[in-house]
Amino acid sequence: MIFLKKLFRRAAVSERRSGQMSIWLALGFSVFLALYLVCLESVRMQSARRQAEQAAESGLFSLFSEYEPHLLKEYSLFALDTSFRSGTENMDEICAHLWKFTELNTVDAEGKTQEGLALQGVSVKDPVRLTDGQGAVFYRQAVQVIKEETGLSLAEDWIFDEAFQQKLEDDSRSFQEDCEMYEGSVVDYEYEEGEEEMSSEAENWDGMWNRFTLQQVMDQPDAISQKEISLEQVPSHRTLSRGTGAELGTEDTVLNKQLFISYLCEYMRHAADMAEEVENDRYLDYELEYICRGNASDAQNLEETVRSILLLREGVNYGYLLTDEEAKAKAELLAVVLAAVTGNEALVKGVKHLILLGWAYGESLVEVRQLLKGQEVVLVKTKEDWQVPLSGIIALMGNPGAYDKQKTEQKGMSYESFLRLFLTIQSSETLAMRGLDIIEGQLQKNAGCERIHVDHCIERLTAQIWMDSLQMERSYRYE
Repeated sequence: MIFLKKLFRRAAVSERRSGQMSIWLALGFSVFLALYLVCLESVRMQSARRQAEQAAESGLFSLFSEYEPHLLKEYSLFALDTSFRSGTENMDEICAHLWKFTELNTVDAEGKTQEGLALQGVSVKDPVRLTDGQGAVFYRQAVQVIKEETGLSLAEDWIFDEAFQQKLEDDSRSFQEDCEMYEGSVVDYEYEEGEEEMSSEAENWDGMWNRFTLQQVMDQPDAISQKEISLEQVPSHRTLSRGTGAELGTEDTVLNKQLFISYLCEYMRHAADMAEEVENDRYLDYELEYICRGNASDAQNLEETVRSILLLREGVNYGYLLTDEEAKAKAELLAVVLAAVTGNEALVKGVKHLILLGWAYGESLVEVRQLLKGQEVVLVKTKEDWQVPLSGIIALMGNPGAYDKQKTEQKGMSYESFLRLFLTIQSSETLAMRGLDIIEGQLQKNAGCERIHVDHCIERLTAQIWMDSLQMERSYRYE
């Protein structure tokens, strides 16, 4: 027992000391703790704001993913239909969709709303419509479509320096001036009128233009479209819903205008396209002709377009005949035969030019038929390119298709090239609004889209979203 006591000695009892903290240390610790809590709350609020912003962005992205699919498929345009094909704009429905999409991004995996992200309210404002600024929004998006399809959007930032862009602009402006000059290239000539009357043969040459009918230039006259629309109902004539895109303008540089015309030519039909096919589900068959002329009926738009081409080509062909000594000699010989009985030299001279004009008209008639069949014609004629002999002009009036096949294939201007010329001399606003006329009419041909209207189709929207103590305003647009 003694042994055990010696072996296992009692543990020493430690001395107790009192703990204490100075007032300065306590205050310092309190400040540090308060700063820590403030930083922690700030991080929490910033995290909540970031999550709220992501939820709002995702909600707007999801809302704009409900774009009109037919508009994208047929015309490569992005727009959200605020009427949801009902014909009546419904911003409350837009808010409901935005609420739903935003709320889905504020819940966790268990379906519970995350702290601080409970939705309190949603509103939308400042829609930018395709029709704003007389079609400026549509115009800008169409230009961007062509830039992306041609690769111009990639090149313009790093290849197109200021000097090169200026050259493109100058070239485009020169082209537009040439178009305007070409449009007015036909000159009427006046001659002294003799007292004697022309013979009936000479009158045949004098009245060719007045006897023109649309059937003379169509390979299948019965296939001429008889479609007609009500102009009072199209966007370019009716009162439209207004948005906030009017101040954008049509970015009316000459280069952009040519890009927009390229868009129209790519996505719109014309008479040469419809020559080989008939589609009953088209709003209008001659869409580019409508944009050029703006009349209610296909037939009237086509006739005015064809007459303009005839007038242009007649002037060019008449100018060539005046330089061809052999052609002038043949015309003068025929004029002498027709008017020699009068003995009036002035009348003979006048008949000679009537014959030359009639000859030029006949050649132009043949050219227009060839253009509508998808062929091309040279810009300025030569002896080798001339197709109709003087002896065949009168017979041509009764059989316009006699020279439909070119003797040698010509390269130059197509029917679409002439349409480009006519489109160029129109204002950008006219082109944009008439283009929207066609787009809206064609969209309404799709099942379920009978009540869609392009002034209800928006490209941009601003949303206000409230979440607990957070308030955000975000704008979203199609890029």
